[in-house]
Amino acid sequence: MRKILFLPLLALSLALSACGEKKPDAPNSVKPVAALSEVAPVTSAPSNLSGKELHDANCISCHDSSKYTRADHKMQDFAMLSAQVKRCDANLGAKLFDEDIDKIINYMNDTYYKFPK
Repeated sequence: MRKILFLPLLALSLALSACGEKKPDAPNSVKPVAALSEVAPVTSAPSNLSGKELHDANCISCHDSSKYTRADHKMQDFAMLSAQVKRCDANLGAKLFDEDIDKIINYMNDTYYKFPK
């Protein structure tokens, strides 16, 4: 019975949650929330996936990489990027391990922002 109640609540929370402030960059730039079958499974150990793979499995359900490359992006330093990725993890309820969050942060920084650490 608990499983039956949990899945609709999880789906609702995914649909209602957001990774910070959402403003579309251009028409049709906001991506739909991933189906439950597309969300990375909860495991008992950090993933062996790369930062890019973890990012693609968890982050692009809310937005694509154009959010990181736009001229008016909100990230100003590595600490701010780290805090935002952790907020997104909490808002999505992904419950990623700290090691996986660090992989995502480092991937995003190395690929897009290039902030000193």
